[in-house]
Amino acid sequence: MEAQVDRTSLQEVRALLAKFSDGARRAHARSLNKTVTKSRTESSKEVRKQVRLNAAYVKSLLTITEASERRLQAKISTPTRGLLMSRFSTDTSISGDKVGWLKPPSVPPRGIRVKVKPTGGAKVFGGDEIVGKPFYMVLPGTTGRVAIVGRRATIGSQGGQIKVFYGPSLSQVFTDVKDDISEPLALYQMQQFEKEIDAILRGF
Repeated sequence: MEAQVDRTSLQEVRALLAKFSDGARRAHARSLNKTVTKSRTESSKEVRKQVRLNAAYVKSLLTITEASERRLQAKISTPTRGLLMSRFSTDTSISGDKVGWLKPPSVPPRGIRVKVKPTGGAKVFGGDEIVGKPFYMVLPGTTGRVAIVGRRATIGSQGGQIKVFYGPSLSQVFTDVKDDISEPLALYQMQQFEKEIDAILRGF
C-alpha cells in the first residue's frame, strides 16, 4: 500500500496547524481572563469575611490585568498601603463611598467607634503615639473623604504633627485568602480552556 501527500494537501495541513496554534493561544488567553474575573468575585467574598467592607469598594480595589495572545498572563493587583481607619467607622456618613464633607464632623461624645472585623462588636478607637483623643480631618486632595487623625506626641519621621490612622491593607488580606481559592480556580481555568478548545475544533 502506498500513500502520497501532494503539495496542496501539505499546505492545507500546515494552514490547519497554524490556525489551531493561533486558536490555542486565543483559547488560553480567554480562559485566563474568565478565570481572573471569577477570581476577583471570589476574592471579594473571602476578603469581606475578614474585614468589614462593602462589595463595591473591595471590587474597586481589586484591579484586573487581562491576558492577551502575546502575553498569556492575567493577574489581580491590590493597593499595598493600609486602608483609612475611617473606612471602618460604624458611622456610614464617615465610612461610606459617597461622602463629601466640606468640614470635619464633630467627634461623638462617647468617642469614635470602629469595627474592622465583620463579626464581633465595635470599639472606641484610641490610637497610639498621639496626645489627647483622635478626631476627624477632611483629607486634602479628595472629594471630602474624612480620616481619623491625632496630634503626635513628637514630630513624625516625615515631619508634621498630625498622624493619619490606617487599618490593614487590602494587599495583606488578599494574600491571606488567595491560597483558599487557588485550587478551585485552577480547576475552573482548565475547564474554561477545554471549552474554548472545543469551540475552536467545532469551527474547523
